[in-house]
Amino acid sequence: MLQYKQEFGEGFELGFELGHFPFLQDKSWHNDVCPSFMFKALIDLNNPDLNQSKQKEQYLVLWVDYENGGDRENTTTSRYSIVTATNLGSLHEPEIYHNESSITVFEAEDPKALTQYLSALSTLSISETS
Repeated sequence: MLQYKQEFGEGFELGFELGHFPFLQDKSWHNDVCPSFMFKALIDLNNPDLNQSKQKEQYLVLWVDYENGGDRENTTTSRYSIVTATNLGSLHEPEIYHNESSITVFEAEDPKALTQYLSALSTLSISETS
């Protein structure tokens, strides 16, 4: 069983096919408010709309909240959020977390917007380095 389903129940629906995005690594934990997935991409944090020219490697976390806004712990956030993150572990055993300096680079309610964004990213393996 997938980790996010173990932590949030077999009925939790992501709204997209996880298998289409093999770079997403499930880091869901039951003490978090919703499932999360870590990945690394090339992105320009000053221009995160994907039309950037100054891309840098960045760890990111995708948070997938409940489809029904009333089921969300924080009712002011979008269903899908991608935030910057930091590796507090090693290259071989990454521990990817967001913190107070993290910024949101993408938010949406619509799963189609999320899948379009993810498809357009230049992703890297978590273990790749510059």
